Amino acid sequence: MGQLPLNVAGALSVWMEVLLYGMYCSLFFESVWIIVKKQKKQTTPSKIFFGATVTMFIFATLHIALNLYRFLRGYVWLAADPGPVAYFNDLGRWDNIAHDAINAIVTWIGDSLVIYRCFVVWGQTFYVIIVPTLLLILSIIANSIALHLFTKVQLGAIFSPTLVHWMNTIYAVAFVQNTMTTGLIAFRIWRQDRETRRAIGIQTWRSGHSLLPLVRIIIESAMVYVLEVLVLIILYALGHNGQYVVQEAIVPTVGIVFTLITVRVAIRNSRAMKSTTAASATRPLELRIRSTYTMPSSTEDIGAKDGRVPDYSCDGSQVSGVAPKRDSSAVHVLTSPTFSPGELDDREREGDASENV
Repeated sequence: MGQLPLNVAGALSVWMEVLLYGMYCSLFFESVWIIVKKQKKQTTPSKIFFGATVTMFIFATLHIALNLYRFLRGYVWLAADPGPVAYFNDLGRWDNIAHDAINAIVTWIGDSLVIYRCFVVWGQTFYVIIVPTLLLILSIIANSIALHLFTKVQLGAIFSPTLVHWMNTIYAVAFVQNTMTTGLIAFRIWRQDRETRRAIGIQTWRSGHSLLPLVRIIIESAMVYVLEVLVLIILYALGHNGQYVVQEAIVPTVGIVFTLITVRVAIRNSRAMKSTTAASATRPLELRIRSTYTMPSSTEDIGAKDGRVPDYSCDGSQVSGVAPKRDSSAVHVLTSPTFSPGELDDREREGDASENV
């Protein structure tokens, strides 16, 4: 593989971050609108996710501002002496240390949110997040040591033996931790969907009620960051300057992953609500139970409400429900009434106001 000149890699890295930051801004403001306007009641998980999302956006904005400052210094103000190559090779400069520190902070916030989401989805079970939490602590230690070593190494020593072990640790831990937590979240939701269908004796959900689309949303969104880290691991192992370009994409990508989940779940909920409303206007909704069980106290217990996907994005309050327990004493039939068009409009407005995303 041909080596990418460092001055070209520096310019491409700034261009890449600006491009992704524009996408991130669009998704961020859309997700904020969803959370603020469609959040009926602020729960503890929703407050945590909202605060962390805003904090992450602030740091991402500082990161791109600092990167633009570095670009101007390297390619304009100091273009003649020492030049962009020597400028970017000096890892001990204050702006480079601050730049990489913000990168690490955003990554830690993102990893912490994934761990917290996993914790909530698993019904606040601590043992599930023990390993991911230990990996996060290891990441913090490795990043801190690497930042300290940046002030000690010589020019252009990003691939030196002094740093290579710590950099490999940082990237490997990020890859393993995010793969593990995403897998745990997806498995928990998939298992809840399967147990609920088995408990009420149906093979497939009516369109809009299954939790499997939510699994797909979470996996697809998380894989954007996981694959990016994998590419970074490969490029760094090869000693290729293309790793600078991928490295600058990390900060906006972390923000994109979380806001993208919020927006996609909201779109899914909106479509499911419209589909359920249209079906209710033409005929009664009927769910015949072919197995014996105790009827759940609300539709939240079976993983869906008004045909919408439960919120696993910014409010985990609905994810700890379990499948209804079997009871051999009776067989129940749940039949929902037929609503008039006016009543359906009222219910749809109520549903839109209560969406938790």
